[in-house]
Amino acid sequence: MGHFDHDDFLVKLSKRIKTLRKGKGFKSAELFAYDIEISRVGMSNYETGSFDDIRLGTLLKIIDGLEMTPTEFFSTGFEYPAKEH
Repeated sequence: MGHFDHDDFLVKLSKRIKTLRKGKGFKSAELFAYDIEISRVGMSNYETGSFDDIRLGTLLKIIDGLEMTPTEFFSTGFEYPAKEH
């Protein structure tokens, strides 16, 4: 451990999810959660950064609901600088 800041990564992940959801026209995290069949409380937590883990299956549902591939989701717009040595 120690190659990158996990907490900072999760904050950036939260912001990315929320920004893309709004950009796709979903005004409500609750309605988006309903559409992709995940917990609305969970979705709220993922967007506010109130989580310390996310299941891969859940993240893939979110990415698919945003009509993206994982590569698109984690490429342009998901800025995460590598830790310098």
